[in-house]
Amino acid sequence: MEHRRSLGGVAGNEILTCAIAAVLTFLLLAEGVTLLQLGPLLIPHMFIGMVLIPLVALKLASTGYRFVRYYTHNPAYTEKGPPLLPLRLLAPILVVATVGVFATGVVLLADGHKSNTLLFLHKASFILWGAVFGIHLLAYLPRMLGSLRADWSARRRRAIGGAGLRATLVASALGGGLALALALLPTIDSWQASGF
Repeated sequence: MEHRRSLGGVAGNEILTCAIAAVLTFLLLAEGVTLLQLGPLLIPHMFIGMVLIPLVALKLASTGYRFVRYYTHNPAYTEKGPPLLPLRLLAPILVVATVGVFATGVVLLADGHKSNTLLFLHKASFILWGAVFGIHLLAYLPRMLGSLRADWSARRRRAIGGAGLRATLVASALGGGLALALALLPTIDSWQASGF
């Protein structure tokens, strides 16, 4: 019980989820800019895509943890309550579309643009993801902005344990994504050289 409290419990999980969402929103906006002229911005598009992977995995883990705790009837999580029903119904579609976008993107990168089917699947999963993500973002944006203002203040960090761990998780995911993208930069360069 003391260990759970030291990690922040329900409130800590929500703060972590909002912090990851804030970083993801910024990077996804940058990724969206690359779509405006994908030909010349293909390298940044693929680079940012690789940076996003660990952050997306951490966000899925954070929300998945809340899901499991709620549906296994953990009192603290059941007291907090579930998300609104429409958002709960959209969540599985968002998860599948997210995995689809990133999985097809990684396979495309590894494939070297040899499959138009993969490219079609990447685009189709992105369209589905974009529609569902737009609803998700609009629903949670006020909570995320409120969390950034309130939950990272010194007083709030003292009141809810685990602030250091949460910051380390977000920084590690971002650093891991940058390391992955830098390691794959030669592959990204060669993919573009093969002709988009």
